[in-house]
Amino acid sequence: MLGCIHVMFGRVGIILLAVFAAVGADAAERIVRTAEELAQVLRQRPYHWTQFDLTATVTFPPGPRCRNFAAEDATGPIVMREASTWPKHERKPLPVLLRGDRIHVKGYVNRHSQTDMSVAEVRTLEVLSHEPMPPMPSVKAEDLVDRELQDRPVRLHGVVVDAFRDEIDTYWNYIVVRSGRETVYAALTTDGTDGEKLRSIVGAEVELEGLNTLFNTGNRRLIGRMFMLHGWSSVKILRPAPADPFAAPDLDAGHDETADAVGGTGRRKAAGRVIAVWHGNRVLLKARGGQIVRVDMAERKPPRYGETIEAVGMPETDLYRLNLSRAIWRRSDELFEPDAPPKDVTPRDLTVSEFGVKGFQTDYHGKPVRMTGIIRSLPSPDEGRFSLECDRHTVPIDASSCPAAVDGVEIGCRLEVSGTCLMECENWHANAPFPHIEGFAIVVRTPQDVRILSRPPWWTPARSLTVIGALLGLLAWASAWNRILNRKAERRGKELADEQMARVTSDLKVYERTRLAVELHDSLSQNLTGVSLAIRAADRLADTDQAAMRKSLGLAAKSLDSCREELRNCLWDLRNRTLEESSMNEAIQQTLAPHVGDVRLCIRFNVPRERLSDNTAHSILHIIRELASNAVRHGNATEIRVAGTIDSDRLLFSVADNGRGFDPERRPGAKDGHFGLQGVQDRVDSFEGDFTIESAPGKGAKATISIRLKPQTP
Repeated sequence: MLGCIHVMFGRVGIILLAVFAAVGADAAERIVRTAEELAQVLRQRPYHWTQFDLTATVTFPPGPRCRNFAAEDATGPIVMREASTWPKHERKPLPVLLRGDRIHVKGYVNRHSQTDMSVAEVRTLEVLSHEPMPPMPSVKAEDLVDRELQDRPVRLHGVVVDAFRDEIDTYWNYIVVRSGRETVYAALTTDGTDGEKLRSIVGAEVELEGLNTLFNTGNRRLIGRMFMLHGWSSVKILRPAPADPFAAPDLDAGHDETADAVGGTGRRKAAGRVIAVWHGNRVLLKARGGQIVRVDMAERKPPRYGETIEAVGMPETDLYRLNLSRAIWRRSDELFEPDAPPKDVTPRDLTVSEFGVKGFQTDYHGKPVRMTGIIRSLPSPDEGRFSLECDRHTVPIDASSCPAAVDGVEIGCRLEVSGTCLMECENWHANAPFPHIEGFAIVVRTPQDVRILSRPPWWTPARSLTVIGALLGLLAWASAWNRILNRKAERRGKELADEQMARVTSDLKVYERTRLAVELHDSLSQNLTGVSLAIRAADRLADTDQAAMRKSLGLAAKSLDSCREELRNCLWDLRNRTLEESSMNEAIQQTLAPHVGDVRLCIRFNVPRERLSDNTAHSILHIIRELASNAVRHGNATEIRVAGTIDSDRLLFSVADNGRGFDPERRPGAKDGHFGLQGVQDRVDSFEGDFTIESAPGKGAKATISIRLKPQTP
């Protein structure tokens, strides 16, 4: 068995080694050695981690802050870049390259993390020699799509119609050049401080030396064909821009222009009165003839409301009117008519036509309006906008250029807001033929445009919820605190109860010991003393009076019988649980049962057990037992009746029998060896009670007891 396993694992190992060897051989075969083959690998999807090792001539060296460069061998051109995928401590910067350097490079095809394109990353580069290169060929813009010119350096002639910095990556700058009927975007990297230089070349005639490529390593992933420049050294000014940028033609000069033609016409100028300022750098102008122009300033230093200005910028359109972007401005002395009085409007007026058709009414754009509603949100610190609720619609109010207008305003205030109506719509772009209108907003112009009509009542729903929340929190806290206190009280109460129970148990033990001692002292001790005296008397009379001696011995015998009976009762009391009964009738029944045999009992003891203390109940049971035992033992009774009741603060009870009776005046006492009735009398006296016996020979006997009870606690 083990031999088979070893053979199997040996075969698997051989197969794996063969596979690894095949993969290694294939990897070794995949080393690319020409630019044409490397270009084919770069066009494959998904990309392949392919190694290259080739020799080529640099045709376009890397520019400032750009690691891309172009090279060419006998098979064609290729764009490569300095690798950035291995640890920095192993990275060696590329040497300074010049156009015409012959180089030997090694590296891998990798995936660019931003553009998701395959790139040839150089890890080692060696400059072999330098060869002079012919001048770059001059081409027209429409020739850049020629496949033969792809990834090759060329020269392009045109007029700069726009220049701006990339707002995402400020090291990248774009120069828009109009060459013939085409517009070309040229990109160059700088240190990010060339804003003024970019604006100064707008309108200049230039010649650019750059790389015509589709490869883009910036954040603009889908920009398409690029004309990459080697810094400002690749920009040659043939004719400088006009000294006065405001000498540009008026914005409405070309009435026959279409949206496709607007973007490549160069700078345009618009003059007018500022009727709205918002977003920090956006201005609405009322130009000549009542034309409304939106101007997006190049810098966040816009003019103020009411000023007359001239603005020069790149023309754009939202398909309703012409606008200016990346504009500069200056004040003008030209006079324009002031704003008309604001018109009272509702949200329905702005979104529904006079025929009842829903749609944005663009005629209100740029006109002064007035609206009344309730403020539902406070202005944000960044945008300075708040919401006004009017006719169950929410209308944005822009106070970013006049924050003083909303001083003292709070949610719930009823406001009257005046301002310029603004149709919010983005400018047109080639991939968005119909720009989306986001809605209307009212732009506040002066502090007087916002008037508080009424303030919200102090007791607002928000405050109500706050109070309710606070009360609920307080209630929850009180409930939790109460539960904690209850737990502490229960725990402390249990501890006190345990302590009280231990103390009561101890007191009961002491009480029982004391009671037992008293019982033994009052009965057994006295009886035993009588026995001792009787025996001593019999001893003295033994020689002189035999009859008296026998009488003394008989008395001693009776006393001993009484001691035995009393001891038996004490032991029965210790073992008995009669006091635990809730009914005195049942307790009396259990107490008498062992002593009366088959004698008929009739018990009507109408006294609640809770009115009697354990000491009182024990004494009552002891008295009834003694009287019932005497009735059976000495009176031969066949029926015993026990009755009891409470009268005010006294307990009355009796024990009657149908025995042979006796003369109460001549009843035997302790001197005759009978201690039972004397013990009953002593117990009654301890309660400050009365004890009477009614009896006659042959007529039975009835003992009546009256004792004082302690007052009942409420």
